[in-house]
Amino acid sequence: MATPNTEAPEVLATEEVYHGHVIDVAVYTVRERDVTYKREVVHHPGGAGVVCVFDDGTVALVRQYRHPTVRYTLELPAGRLSPPERPEECAARELEEEIGVRASRLEKLSEFFTTPGFCEEKLWVFLATDLTETKQNLEGDEMLEIVRVTFSRALEMIVDGEIEDAKTIIGLLLAAPRLGFKTPDQDYPAV
Repeated sequence: MATPNTEAPEVLATEEVYHGHVIDVAVYTVRERDVTYKREVVHHPGGAGVVCVFDDGTVALVRQYRHPTVRYTLELPAGRLSPPERPEECAARELEEEIGVRASRLEKLSEFFTTPGFCEEKLWVFLATDLTETKQNLEGDEMLEIVRVTFSRALEMIVDGEIEDAKTIIGLLLAAPRLGFKTPDQDYPAV
């Protein structure tokens, strides 16, 4: 068994290749042990998503067109961090902008890297309960539809492939036991 290397790789060069509204892209030349290689990295400030659960047991999702997938997707309300904004501030802001509610209770479920092979984006997912209706306040280019379904139905939609967005799947599966719901894997015997 090989001994793990604890020494951090050395960055030999950085080339900024793109600066955009949402992301930046750079190419890094890295030396790790005696190997030199290049890595393309997407820089993104991260974001926050919210599992928004109403008193009647429904969860609010948003249906919106996502051009990279060339389809409409069902997702948690979510958005990009505006540094120095904290993840919980971003979650609260996005919840009000997209759904038109404020949460008296906002509980962190998880934080994770979305695609660490090429992107530094980190997402935080929160559970929002004890909701108060305010007013939806979409940005000019946000065209979304609020879809409310029972929490049980949302879990079925994951299994049926109707929900394909990773942050949404992670958020719903982590919120389920906290809300007293079985996750889909609890219904099947272990293999």
